[in-house]
Amino acid sequence: MRILSRSYLIVFPLMLLMAMPMHAAQKHPKHKTAISKPAPPPAQPPPNLSATPTLQDISGFASAGAPNLALQFIDRDQPEFAQDAVGWMAWERERIYLYQSTRDWQAIIARAQHPPTGIGKDFNQWEEMQAAAAWLQLGKGHEAREIVRKLIWNPQSPPDDQSLSQLRQLVLRSYLAGQRLDDAQTAVIRYRQDYPQDAGDWPLLEARLFLRTRQPQAALDVLQASKGTDADMLRLLAELRISQIPPDKVMKKAVSIGLNIKLPLEQRIHAWFIAAEAAVSLDKPVARIQALQNGLGLQPGMLDQDPVFAVTPEMLWHAYLDYGENLGNQLQLVVGDNQAWYLAASNRYDSSPVAACALFSVVAFNALGAQQQGVAHWQFASLIQKQKYGSVLLRHLYLDSTRFKTPGDIPPDVRYILVNDVLAIPDIPLASKLMEGLDQPPPDTDPVAWQLQRARVFILGGKADAGIRVLSTLFASGTPVEPDDVLPVLFDLQTIGRNREAIPFFEALFQANLTSDQQRQLLFWIADSYKGMGDYPQSAEMYLRSAILVDPYAMDQWAKSAHYLAAQMLAKAGYIEDARNLYQGLLNATKDPSQQALLRHDMQQLMLANQARPNGKP
Repeated sequence: MRILSRSYLIVFPLMLLMAMPMHAAQKHPKHKTAISKPAPPPAQPPPNLSATPTLQDISGFASAGAPNLALQFIDRDQPEFAQDAVGWMAWERERIYLYQSTRDWQAIIARAQHPPTGIGKDFNQWEEMQAAAAWLQLGKGHEAREIVRKLIWNPQSPPDDQSLSQLRQLVLRSYLAGQRLDDAQTAVIRYRQDYPQDAGDWPLLEARLFLRTRQPQAALDVLQASKGTDADMLRLLAELRISQIPPDKVMKKAVSIGLNIKLPLEQRIHAWFIAAEAAVSLDKPVARIQALQNGLGLQPGMLDQDPVFAVTPEMLWHAYLDYGENLGNQLQLVVGDNQAWYLAASNRYDSSPVAACALFSVVAFNALGAQQQGVAHWQFASLIQKQKYGSVLLRHLYLDSTRFKTPGDIPPDVRYILVNDVLAIPDIPLASKLMEGLDQPPPDTDPVAWQLQRARVFILGGKADAGIRVLSTLFASGTPVEPDDVLPVLFDLQTIGRNREAIPFFEALFQANLTSDQQRQLLFWIADSYKGMGDYPQSAEMYLRSAILVDPYAMDQWAKSAHYLAAQMLAKAGYIEDARNLYQGLLNATKDPSQQALLRHDMQQLMLANQARPNGKP
């Protein structure tokens, strides 16, 4: 049995000197005259590595795939508005672009709420418009419209004609996001009256409205002159809905787009939405489900809120339930005869997992007993996890669906699966919520390992008291606990400052059959906790116990580390002479010049402290 150790265990300093290797003399060929060509000039001067990154550098970091690093530099180096207004605005624009690239819509909204005093109306209006667009990305039409209305009706700085056009387009988008289609139609009519020649994005907004109001032919009409990815996807959907292109050809084209990893992610998601709708027209339930799963699977984080093309967990649940009910009718299954449904699903578990999931979904939501529903959900979730994008789909179906208001509403057997998945992300707070109430381990899981995992997740998830209660229950049960397994949890308690609660658990581990080396390690960790509590005399005692447990005169590396920390604690406690004695003992046992220099420095500091405490006592 081995007790885990921390990387900082060897605290007695070791100073390593590194020297550059000397290159061997360059060898020249004998009896030959070589004419060397001049080296080509460098393509660009070498970068000044000690200089602060420029805004161009930061933009390059983001383009290279490190937007969060770029944002860290912006937080640190963005000039103050009062000293450099122009520079501040340039950095602020880059900040907003980075938030947009990382889909941090709340951060954009927050920046617009606190503009610096004296900001110009043009920049303030631009940032407010970005905030309105961010609200739309979150599907919050009302909040976006409130911002836009203030900008339109601001008597002190009314928008110019171009800005007003953009603001009115945002109003239309806010109506679409809020499902207010009648208001959206009115906004279209009024906009066309005021801007009859407008092109740009406006035809796309009109097409979206027409598709939402079941007018696909009108959508095609306004898209005639429009080009680009968005226009192509809107056109393909409209052509499907008026049967201008046969649904099988639409599906083939949409699947081709969805599978093309070189295309923008948003376009691929929208393509899978179209493929799913085409599958409905073709009466292909399996293809519909697979298309929806692909669309959801491409979104491991926040779901796309596009009101026309959004692929949602509810769509996938409906697709599974529709298919499951139709299969049940074909097989003459009766709702309530759970065993028959289970058998039908089990027979298709390997050969047709989509059909098996569909049958399980019907039982999961229609069985009369909660236990039967829970078993069906577990079977469904286990099978979903084995499919493409399985973990992402599982999170969306159970964590982002309106069918489960809180994590506690999710069936316990599914939460067991989700916990491990969420921990792998990792999302510790969410895992902590999912674990609430899961007091018993899942099947085929070691009970001690499960409880230790629960305790650690609670502690790291901000629910330290719950984690401590789990540990207390585990230790009180008398179940043998391997120190190797429990020490990481106790280290977590120390990390978050719960040292007082950690000490009894360290002490309880002494009841195990430990070697003397393991015992002195535990004494060391206990000393760490007392140090964290500010109880320096008690900490010094435990460090000394750790140092001398095996041999009162030991000076191996462990003993040196413990002696050194004990000396520090004695100095903090005011026992100056005792601390000096320990330092002197270390000095006598140390041959390394760098370590000796450090010890002499510490002893010199003690001499200064000793002037205030001539008796060497606190």
